[in-house]
Amino acid sequence: MSSVTSALRECHRLRVHLRNLQAEIDRGPRVLKGYQDDLDAARQAHKDHHDGITKLKLKQREDEGALKQTEARLTKIEEQLPGLTVQKEYTAKQHEIEMARTKKGELEDAILATITELEEKTAAVPAVEQAWAQAQADFKQLQIEAAERVAGMKADQVACTAELAKIEATLPPNVKKTYDSIVKVKGADAFAAAKARVCQGCRLSITEGQFLELTQGTFRTCGSCGKMLYPVE
Repeated sequence: MSSVTSALRECHRLRVHLRNLQAEIDRGPRVLKGYQDDLDAARQAHKDHHDGITKLKLKQREDEGALKQTEARLTKIEEQLPGLTVQKEYTAKQHEIEMARTKKGELEDAILATITELEEKTAAVPAVEQAWAQAQADFKQLQIEAAERVAGMKADQVACTAELAKIEATLPPNVKKTYDSIVKVKGADAFAAAKARVCQGCRLSITEGQFLELTQGTFRTCGSCGKMLYPVE
């Protein structure tokens, strides 16, 4: 490094980069959780479709059973009708017949609707299976890519940390002491560029003499925000 301020500028860049890397690494599990939620939703949709087919088959069997019972009852009542001589009993049986026929029609309509829906759901099974298989493949690929990304960022962390330590070692002992104390408190925000005699950390001006000293490599902190300054054009 040609000067203390040049070293500070590079330390600032590296520390901000390291902070951003760590933020991305920390964000990884949350991103993966979102992908896991998508996979769980696809799994549930796959399950719901097959459960729906099972329920429709069960409903069809139940309605067909009820239809057989209704038809048997209707036949029995119709067989009893000719033997009735009392008008009141005859009328009651006719009413029962009407109710049984209505019930029979409702069950037949329900069975037809169930069969239609069942055929549609059964026809959709290949597409449902394909969607589920694709969701699993996508999630697996995302896991691989996420692992590779994290590995790359961690490798970058190691390299940047080593580079940062190398640059920090060039700081004069008196500067390093102040540097360490400020960085301990402010982290990557321990630095600020000074542009056009304005601290970019707090937006307050510094004197022309102070700015000139910065351009000559003199170590200075902002009198307002306390950040370590380095000049930029």
